[in-house]
Amino acid sequence: MLSARPLARLTATAVSTALLATMALTGPVSASALPTVPSVPVDLSDVRGYPRQSTLPVWPDNPADASIPIGVIPYDEIAPKLNALQRASDRVSARVAGKSAGGYDLYAVTVTAPESRAEARQQETWKRLIEDEPSRAQRDRRLLAGYKTPLFVNANIHGNEWEGTDAALRVIEEFATDRSPEVAELLRRNRLVFNITSNPDGRVAGTRANSAGYDLNRDLTIVAQPETNLIRDLIIDTKPIITLDLHGYVNPTLLHPSTPPHNVNNEYDLYIKHGLPNALAIEEDLRGLGYAETQRARIPFRDDEPGVWDDFPPIYVPSFAMLQSSIPYTIEAPLNPRGSTLTPAERVRRSGINTDVHEVAIRTSLRYIQDHRAEVLHDQAEVYRRGLAGEPLRDIPDGYVPGWGPEDNYNTTFPRAYVIPSGAGQRSEPAAARLVDLLIDSGGRVWRAKTNFTAGGNRYQAGSYVVDLHQPKRGLVNSLLEPGADITDRVNDLYAGPAAWSQGLTWGATVDTVWDNLPRVRLERTYDGRAKGTLPAGRSDLRLDLRDAADLLAVNSLLAKGVEVHRLADGSVVVPGTPANRKLAAAEVRAHAVSFERAPARWQGTPLDRVVVGYLGTVEERDTLADLGFEGRELTAATLVGTLTDDVDVLLVANNVNLATLTAENRAALDRFLARGGGVVGLGTAGASLSNAAGLLTVTATAAPSLASGVANIVNNGGPVTTSAIPHAFISQPVWFTDLGAGVEVEQSYAADPLLSGWWATEGANGQVAAANQASIVRGVSAAGNGVVLFGTDPTFRLHPKGLQSQLGRAVLWAAQR
Repeated sequence: MLSARPLARLTATAVSTALLATMALTGPVSASALPTVPSVPVDLSDVRGYPRQSTLPVWPDNPADASIPIGVIPYDEIAPKLNALQRASDRVSARVAGKSAGGYDLYAVTVTAPESRAEARQQETWKRLIEDEPSRAQRDRRLLAGYKTPLFVNANIHGNEWEGTDAALRVIEEFATDRSPEVAELLRRNRLVFNITSNPDGRVAGTRANSAGYDLNRDLTIVAQPETNLIRDLIIDTKPIITLDLHGYVNPTLLHPSTPPHNVNNEYDLYIKHGLPNALAIEEDLRGLGYAETQRARIPFRDDEPGVWDDFPPIYVPSFAMLQSSIPYTIEAPLNPRGSTLTPAERVRRSGINTDVHEVAIRTSLRYIQDHRAEVLHDQAEVYRRGLAGEPLRDIPDGYVPGWGPEDNYNTTFPRAYVIPSGAGQRSEPAAARLVDLLIDSGGRVWRAKTNFTAGGNRYQAGSYVVDLHQPKRGLVNSLLEPGADITDRVNDLYAGPAAWSQGLTWGATVDTVWDNLPRVRLERTYDGRAKGTLPAGRSDLRLDLRDAADLLAVNSLLAKGVEVHRLADGSVVVPGTPANRKLAAAEVRAHAVSFERAPARWQGTPLDRVVVGYLGTVEERDTLADLGFEGRELTAATLVGTLTDDVDVLLVANNVNLATLTAENRAALDRFLARGGGVVGLGTAGASLSNAAGLLTVTATAAPSLASGVANIVNNGGPVTTSAIPHAFISQPVWFTDLGAGVEVEQSYAADPLLSGWWATEGANGQVAAANQASIVRGVSAAGNGVVLFGTDPTFRLHPKGLQSQLGRAVLWAAQR
């Protein structure tokens, strides 16, 4: 492990001086070196001038708001304050930009000098030019002089880290009312965009997560929550030079840049040259507050060992924003005001200091943009220019900025394109459409082929998606599609997983990599993923292979409508082809884009009924079951007697249950469930432990270190769970099964080289070598007749591994009705 970097005595000025030598890496490139990018007429008819004001609905007073004891603004007072500021100033534009999971309004606020409609259209034209024709934008003197550089502030993403909201409101109020020439000039040259409270559910309740139970700062490339959808949209639409994500509580104040590992897809030279000096400037300005608690900041790049606070996964707001060509920061205010032993006065004192810290971060960052305006605009466009030109990532020399060393060099090789087949060659059309939607909605660009074509030795049908990596946000697109990197040998620590993600491998769609040349086919830009299911003509019975959550939704919908459905030995299902059944199947094709085929002659199957699943787990299990169309019921070890009722068919076990400590009543409820043949599906060591303790299947379950995560190489052996399964698995603290008892069948195993990408120690009892060739999914029937399936992979992790959800659904159907 490399030691922390000795930058403690460096000042922002010293770092800025040291950066003068970096221009050789980032200086202007001749236009003749770039591909020709045609100017495309842009529809600006919906662009309006500023202010764009609206009257925000006012929420009723809530004395139970958890903000109140901390001394910060309660949620119900935010809308009245913003309404008053809009009435008082033509510089403030506020709107309800969405709804939280719990139904609260999400407020987006823009602060800028008034603009006519023509001026606003010019700003929009320039903003698009920076991404679409970056080389031209770098040379456009009118743009460089007149473009309003954006700053984006995302506040309160963790609900019980309140003060970012108050700092944002304080800055908005001052800029709304301060009529000094300095502020007028600042707002003439900038747009400030605020997500006032990105987690109002948690703000009111005093919880980190939203009301659906999710940490929103882990969701930026999954986008399972409405709050995250808004954050993503604001970053993409604003195109901020600097993004600030305001948090608490780390003492001393923590602010990016981060330690390695760094996301391999970033143009890191263009980030760190600004990210480090602005961080040092924020630290200097924090000293100026005069508090003892703000005399030094913690800058992980400078102060921490590699892996302690990294910016590797793109799931965080700052990591996602960097892939959008923004200079991002997490700002962790220093003083926790939540302690139960604190006096009311101490809570208010701490929240006041934290609010000051966040205000300094906003003001210093805005000043940095102004002081380095030409360079930050050039470099934002430079990210896009390199992407369009298809240039390789830069080799960044040691000392590029003070403290930069070989431990920081993370990079990748970009392919020429990806092809996501449509029709023949595509494993799942719904999965492909979902993946394409993610790419586009995240700021990527996707095209569709107008005719059949050949690429990389494969034939593709017209309508297949082509992802040309010569595009402005290639780093973002490649981060989602490439397999990822094995970083096991590079770091001994990570702030948090996953250490690899790869929606291209784990979301269930077929994605092919094209390394050499863009496919020679006429392409048309597409703006959404499209899936069209199939229903064979005639009167044959209908078979549906369960390859995606959409297929399970269709099956459960048919069962709910009373349709006769049979499960075959390979886990697929058959619907008898009566006219009434075909009509209902056609409706599922339209609703879910599933693809039925003719059933095999003389098929034999097990009749299915609607399945009710009781789950001992988290919101991840709850929502994965809902995505599959199952009725899920939350259970706990303390509530089995009242919730494990006779209509529950399968017990999904993701949390540990100690049978020895169950009350007599709860143990009796579990015993009754098992005695009547209830099925069990277990995840990780928790599922295996219950299986062993209850005398169901006998296995030894071994877990990897908690840090181990990523994309695994696996071998599918077929059967009702893994026939047609994807050839990779997502893992988060993977588990493997040995010492298999009688009747235990292996459906899936880890490959001889288990880790494709991510982090997992190689040696040791919990390492890759120990897991190689061992079972990752097993199933069997207990002596009492219970169908049991145990997973060592992680099909529910934050709703991310879409391609594994169908495996869980198939396991539930098999365990319920063998």
